[in-house]
Amino acid sequence: MRRLMLVLFILLFGVSTACADVVKTVSTEYYPVDGHDPKNIFDNLKHHSPLNEGSSTYQAHTRTDLRYSFKWRHRGKQCSPEQVTVYLHLTYLYPKLIHSVDYATRKWWKKFMIKLEEHELIHGEISIKAAHELDDVLEAFPPTDCASFKEVVKRRATRILDRMKRDQQDYDKLTQHGLKQERNMGRYPR
Repeated sequence: MRRLMLVLFILLFGVSTACADVVKTVSTEYYPVDGHDPKNIFDNLKHHSPLNEGSSTYQAHTRTDLRYSFKWRHRGKQCSPEQVTVYLHLTYLYPKLIHSVDYATRKWWKKFMIKLEEHELIHGEISIKAAHELDDVLEAFPPTDCASFKEVVKRRATRILDRMKRDQQDYDKLTQHGLKQERNMGRYPR
């Protein structure tokens, strides 16, 4: 009997988590990097990275695609969202060595990649936090005049997305795009 109760509990718990309103998908992509020693590899990263922004070059990046959908619930002239779903797709882009390297260089590369991944995963966490905030706001959205409903929802969502972008920028500024990752000390995501 206890086993049956345990199985039922697990099934119920599993079903409730499967009905989450934030649908998250993650992919990882790589771009090739040439070099046989740390200096040569780093030079190639600076000159051949696909992540250039003006005079700045970045070795890794997190792309966030955040969207939402819902149905309108009409009650007289008031509307509110129902069946809200937030879709979040994160794409992590990292460098990948195309050549075998000696032990010392491999050790350096692994440490370098751990730092890049740590930095980018926090970018992902900032995006995940925004996705859940967006879901919470839409789920709790009060009834609003139907004539302005769509625009009011869009403004609220845009505020959350703009704050997420600012948090991403502030995090990069604080950590100098991961070069000074130790400065974060748990500040992001908040």
